[in-house]
Amino acid sequence: MQRTRQELEAMSHEELVDRILELQDMLREGLAVRDSLHFTLNQVLAANEDQVVHYADLEEDALSPEEHDRKRAWAAARIAVANPSRAARKR
Repeated sequence: MQRTRQELEAMSHEELVDRILELQDMLREGLAVRDSLHFTLNQVLAANEDQVVHYADLEEDALSPEEHDRKRAWAAARIAVANPSRAARKR
């Protein structure tokens, strides 16, 4: 839960410490989920390497709408694995 600056300033030292520890736990859980998703996405890309390369090599002008969507999806997956923070900013 997000709190305003006023709410945080009104909290006791003990409440702030508890809040920080809670946020650290949430961060750890989030990082574990991210690592798991990153691992799984790497496996999906590796298992579909031929499709990933095929769509990466296709020229944009010659694609049907369905092929264009696939090309974009595989590119997004590659970006998410290679540079997760860039992928998050794009959304």
